Amino acid sequence: MVSDLAELISLCAQARGEPDCFSAAADGAAWAATAASLGARDERLDRARAALRDERDSEPLAALAADRAGAAELACVRAAHGARVDYDPGR
Repeated sequence: MVSDLAELISLCAQARGEPDCFSAAADGAAWAATAASLGARDERLDRARAALRDERDSEPLAALAADRAGAAELACVRAAHGARVDYDPGR
């Protein structure tokens, strides 16, 4: 569980460090997929994180979160996350 959270923080910090690559949707997908998969040791989470880190593709994370938690729940979480993320790369 700790390694899942460490990987999440690292991935989100990397994305925020590259402002042209950051999006609240990708950040939200990473959080949702991690939360839905905590402790599950699901290899799909590793592959989905790699897709975001290496290819800037957040869809595998969103698909995993939807699969584990449900599409309606994911939509609610992403909307709430998007409303709370206040990211200004100039700060």
